[in-house]
Amino acid sequence: MKQLAAEIREFLVQKVAATGGHLGPNLGVVELTLALHRIFESPADPIIFDTGHQAYVHKILTGRKDDFDSLPTIGGLADHLAALRLQPGYERILDSGRRMVKKLPWVGRTAYSVLHGMKAGLKDAVAPQVMFTDLGIKYLGPVDGHDEAALESALRRAKAFGGPVIVHAVTRKGMGYAPAENHVADQMHSTGVIDPVTGRSTGKASADWTSVFSAELIDQASHRQDIVAITAAMAGPTGLAAFGEKYPDRMFDVGIAEQHAVTSAAGLALGGLHPVVAVYSTFLNRAFDQLLMDVALLNLPVTLVLDRAGITGNDGASHNGMWDMSLLGIVPGMKVAAPRDTATLREELDEALAVDDGPTALRFPKGTVCDDVPAVSRLDGVVDILRAASDRNDVLIVSVGAFAGLALAAAERLEQQGISATVVDPRWVLPVPESLVTLAEDYTMVVTVEDSGLHGGIGSTVSAALRSAGVDVPCRDLGVPQRFLDHASRAQIHTELGLTAQDVARQITGWFAGLGNSRAGQQNGVVAGLDAQRAENTGQ
Repeated sequence: MKQLAAEIREFLVQKVAATGGHLGPNLGVVELTLALHRIFESPADPIIFDTGHQAYVHKILTGRKDDFDSLPTIGGLADHLAALRLQPGYERILDSGRRMVKKLPWVGRTAYSVLHGMKAGLKDAVAPQVMFTDLGIKYLGPVDGHDEAALESALRRAKAFGGPVIVHAVTRKGMGYAPAENHVADQMHSTGVIDPVTGRSTGKASADWTSVFSAELIDQASHRQDIVAITAAMAGPTGLAAFGEKYPDRMFDVGIAEQHAVTSAAGLALGGLHPVVAVYSTFLNRAFDQLLMDVALLNLPVTLVLDRAGITGNDGASHNGMWDMSLLGIVPGMKVAAPRDTATLREELDEALAVDDGPTALRFPKGTVCDDVPAVSRLDGVVDILRAASDRNDVLIVSVGAFAGLALAAAERLEQQGISATVVDPRWVLPVPESLVTLAEDYTMVVTVEDSGLHGGIGSTVSAALRSAGVDVPCRDLGVPQRFLDHASRAQIHTELGLTAQDVARQITGWFAGLGNSRAGQQNGVVAGLDAQRAENTGQ
């Protein structure tokens, strides 16, 4: 078994190094997964992983080893697990004589949980055996999560027990791979393509959105003592680990509890501080009620930093940050900024931290920061003009955040087809700036381009603002449809959704031609021309 565990770890390192993926979590559950499969009969005994990205070893043991070359591409091996489908015969699991522990993994006829990653001292600190016994649940542990024989013994006892059982196994993230064990921030929780020997990235070194935010927040905190940082078990991935090293007394990690993160931020704000809550965009969903009733209702100065906004790609449907705009748009007093590059990220974080009468949010995508996109001019100190129309005011393109480059490329294509386009970046997308509404009056059509959900997104918000102001200009929006998207690279998903310069220009051309204005006749053949361009260069 020790040899098999070593072989699995070597396999994981080699395969994940080549494709990227969740390395550290899976290295930590090798013996645990082996023990589960030794004691229980999968799939007759269903194994439910509460954290789906820890199931690589399970996939290896259940005949999918050869699929790891496709991790995680379109149609390939998923990074996470799909939901269990109850097939005929599974009704025995729901026998009324057995109780299931809510939100804890369970197997076959015996419910149990594997609470891994806890410190060994937890038992003495909170006496979990007493806590669970009081709840009527048998407790076994803590067990060394890397002692396969001890795990088998504990699981065998749990299986024989006639009721719910907690098996508490203490594991080490990144176990057996020195680069992960020595990676202080998050034990290589999720990696890109790396050198399997050194653990270092093989890609070109470049700044990413998270690191830019991290450096700027530390700089802001150096001259503002009221700034504190909060995260929910994501200090490394959200860039707050460095802040915590610099200011340990001003950094709070509340564990996997976004609701508590936001409510505690409200309490700190009431005490005169300015909390910065950094979480993945998709996990903001969990804390919506707290944001609405604990922060916004009291007009508290709390800044949300939403990492991985928009399409994240390889992590799959659960991680795409496509819901935040729709949620934040219904929070009274909420101000939302979407930086387009390094300069605007720093600038907008500074502006957010200066707000003292309500919540703010800063959202940015996953990956490398876009090249700086300078503004031609700025309206009312808020809206940036990135490109002015050459002569006529045909189309006003409102780009959101990192889609500025996409919007500019589409505008160039439109000019080649005789359609004059202006590109603006509102910077603060919620609420809609008044200067943007005024500017829109002078155009034949307004088009918004965003990397978030269309329902309740910035496009619909801009349209509503124009209607409210009595501005009668046709509006069209481009963004992410309200559906769960399969795992693939960000570029692949953007192409699938038509969020490329080629597709955006083609869509706008079709809309513009359909308006029936005096130039409609000039548009004949334009769509066909763009189709030809698309065939030549589908990657743009």
